[in-house]
Amino acid sequence: MARNPRGQTYGAERGLKRFEGFSDAVFAIALTLLIVEIKVPGSPDGPHGYSDLAKAMAEQWREHVALVLCYIVIGAYWLQHHYSGRIYAKSDHWFSTINLLFLLAIVVVPYPVRVWCYHVGTRFEPVASVTLAAGLALTACTWMGKWFYGMTGHRLIDERLTPDFLRQMTRRYGIATLVQIAAVPIAIAVPRLGVALALLCVAFFLLPQPKPRYNPGEEPSAEEKTSE
Repeated sequence: MARNPRGQTYGAERGLKRFEGFSDAVFAIALTLLIVEIKVPGSPDGPHGYSDLAKAMAEQWREHVALVLCYIVIGAYWLQHHYSGRIYAKSDHWFSTINLLFLLAIVVVPYPVRVWCYHVGTRFEPVASVTLAAGLALTACTWMGKWFYGMTGHRLIDERLTPDFLRQMTRRYGIATLVQIAAVPIAIAVPRLGVALALLCVAFFLLPQPKPRYNPGEEPSAEEKTSE
């Protein structure tokens, strides 16, 4: 067991290269598999019996919307995963375990997205909306769990970062997570409003996040920046 001067860690401390490499691979596979779910008209598993190919493809609009939404959700979390590589300095056993739960949520999130896309506008939309809002909230909670674990006692973060920057990011992630949790009961009462709220929270993290701020004289070197 290793110790950090400002916080206790568990298991062997490791750098982030293998941690990020594995996570990136899961993201890449999750994004790649999205297109596999759209079955081309005329293929063994695709639509048959059509007389107009263009119309047959247009009738697959739900699948196309699902692809775009899944890509946005997973892509937004990948951007934050890539961004947080500047914030975390190392990993340990429990951090990696929480990250596995987060990656599980990433792999699973296309399911609630597709449930909603396939049932929007039908009598099943209310249940589908709650399913999507809950799926997005679960993903946000696992991300936040990883963040809080790394932040506790400054256990795994880069200690050169300023406290005000870390507080700012905690507020951003925390508020977004609370809004996504609140979107679940809202989706029960007003299905489309709950879904819109949850998706807007995800879309917010497609925007550039604040540039990491470091204590005076402790900024990363040019070589360190280009090596990551």
